[in-house]
Amino acid sequence: MTTFTCNNYYRHYSLKSRAIRIALSLGILLIGGMVYVAYRDKSLAMFGWFDSIGLSKPVDYIRVLAQSKGIYGWVKYSLPDGLWIFSYMFIVDAIWNGKRNSYSFFFTWSLPIVALLSECLQHFGLCPGVFDWIDMVSYIFAMILFLIIKLLK
Repeated sequence: MTTFTCNNYYRHYSLKSRAIRIALSLGILLIGGMVYVAYRDKSLAMFGWFDSIGLSKPVDYIRVLAQSKGIYGWVKYSLPDGLWIFSYMFIVDAIWNGKRNSYSFFFTWSLPIVALLSECLQHFGLCPGVFDWIDMVSYIFAMILFLIIKLLK
């Protein structure tokens, strides 16, 4: 006979499911990062970091390969933001093991709300940056996609 423990009671995702969710989240995060590496301006701080750790040659090679392909502006500037928001929500949900309580809600939704709020504040000149409707749509789409996946769980 198995004993009932509190840990078993709260297990919403199997260990395999959690590992898959975390791996997918990290993969999505990597895709967003690769868009930045391949297409964004080299004046970003991360390119200085790449130089300092000796990755400038591989990064330049990736950029040369990527530049030979055309890319839409929204892929270059807005898609990574949506991917990062989705990745964040997906991994936080896996860390909280699908639990639904005020703590998991706070951690899952805090960053997406801050992202939307900062974009709105940019519109009114109250936050540094450039307001972009496509960024807003990317954030909202990421949140909707997360909710759809949660409902299908």
